[in-house]
Amino acid sequence: MSMSRFLMLSLLFASLAGQPLRAEIIDRIAAIVDTQVVTLSQVSQVAEIRLIARRADETDEAYRRRVLDVIIAQILRYRDVERFGAQDVSRDAIESLYRQIIERFPSQEEFERTLLRIEMTPEDLQALIRRQLQVQAYIEERFAPLIFVPIEEIEAYYRDVFAPQRRERGLTVPSLAEATEEIRSLVRAGRLETEIQRWTEQLRARANVDVFVYR
Repeated sequence: MSMSRFLMLSLLFASLAGQPLRAEIIDRIAAIVDTQVVTLSQVSQVAEIRLIARRADETDEAYRRRVLDVIIAQILRYRDVERFGAQDVSRDAIESLYRQIIERFPSQEEFERTLLRIEMTPEDLQALIRRQLQVQAYIEERFAPLIFVPIEEIEAYYRDVFAPQRRERGLTVPSLAEATEEIRSLVRAGRLETEIQRWTEQLRARANVDVFVYR
């Protein structure tokens, strides 16, 4: 395994036990999470492989800053996951996300050329995906069961958000009964995201995080 691939795996979503990098490795530091170093080369690798989908209106600098933020968040989250034992994930789940990443490229060939250029094998990428899915599984187990959406909240969302938005877009408005499960999923997803952000902020508050680029 090349040194750049080793850095990618060890620093991004993998061995997050706090082992510092060897001193002779030279790269510009993007951030430090406790004793964990994240370099600009790792940010570039994640950006180029499109592990994190880019938004349509996002500048290159804004995208790379968001990539760095996600790397930091994943380091912190995976540490917490490891404390309780990371769950295994199915091969099908890994393959599904792997295919989604490929679809972000103009062609399979372009995807393969990018892997070659950044010195990453398909197995390396799948290892990163596995850790991402392990974090997601932990979130579903820890936070999702705590989220309950009462019918009163569904009714309010239907009245104040769902129905008005569909009318503005010129779409038909289904009845509350027909839209209940869709609205429940939307509200639940929003509340789950809030819980994830709160958890991540708590993890970050307990860590020493220094960011040196894209500020």
